[in-house]
Amino acid sequence: MARAAGVSQRTVSNVVNNYEYVRPETRQRVLDAMAMLGYVPNAAARSLRSARTGLIALVVPDFRARIFAEFAGVVVREAEALGYTVLIELTGSDRERELKVLTGVRNQLSDGVIMMAMSLRPDDGQRRRAGYPIVLVGDQVLEGQVPHVDIPNREASLAVVRHLVGTGRRRLMLLGYDPHGGLTARMRVRGFLDGLEEQGLTADAELLVRADWTRAGGQRAIEEYIDAGRPMPDAVFAMNDSLALGALRALQVRGLRVPQEVALVGFDDVEEARYSTPSLTSVSPDVEALARNAIAMLHEQITGKPSGRESHIVVDFQLKVRESSQ
Repeated sequence: MARAAGVSQRTVSNVVNNYEYVRPETRQRVLDAMAMLGYVPNAAARSLRSARTGLIALVVPDFRARIFAEFAGVVVREAEALGYTVLIELTGSDRERELKVLTGVRNQLSDGVIMMAMSLRPDDGQRRRAGYPIVLVGDQVLEGQVPHVDIPNREASLAVVRHLVGTGRRRLMLLGYDPHGGLTARMRVRGFLDGLEEQGLTADAELLVRADWTRAGGQRAIEEYIDAGRPMPDAVFAMNDSLALGALRALQVRGLRVPQEVALVGFDDVEEARYSTPSLTSVSPDVEALARNAIAMLHEQITGKPSGRESHIVVDFQLKVRESSQ
């Protein structure tokens, strides 16, 4: 290969490993020689020499919540720009599967992992595979200075309550309530309850409605509430957009007008929120910033080149006010 290109073996290695300080004309000569000889780099051999595979793992609960899929799309794009291939694993929020990721049992071929953990506890950080680069996404925090990036869930829920009360709503339902759920759910509940207190409203236990965080769960919970003949709320804050879209369907089927009789707000601002009828008001987290920071944090750990970036980053959000709550 080196003889065909008229360069040294070292130069060939630099081109194969995409070393940036190779003159363009030299790089092209090596690439032409590779094409002529039909040379294909041996990824396994390269990984043994560099102790890296070029693979990173992205671990999310599932793709039923559209925001996970949107986040994954940005992660893949940003990772590819840095030369990584992304392996995706779904945990179903199962604690044992998340622990296997943390300890490295399931990801021995990857250089690091970005994980949306739902069931880990802070002291689980002691079980982390030594030296394995990891970035957490979400509210979960692990002992041991594990970098993480998250959404201000409490503050976002507080903003929803302020908006609804500002439009004259006083009887607010929280749909998807789960006092024993993951930390993300608990932070959204806390923001909702803090918002009620701030606005001088009392939380009504009847309006803290449990439901699976799916469209079917949202529709079923609202239909059951209406069919039970309970006093209707004048606003519903759904813990995610899937719940909100299911609730919208139930309200319309039961003949209730949105937002004239019941205002509706979701969380995540998935694409469908903009195209529902009426369009859905929703908390819109900065998914781009979430993914870009997660990839940058992981890349710094893998390469051993810290940039001085904070180990905990909170991205911004906007409340996108649309027809369903005006």
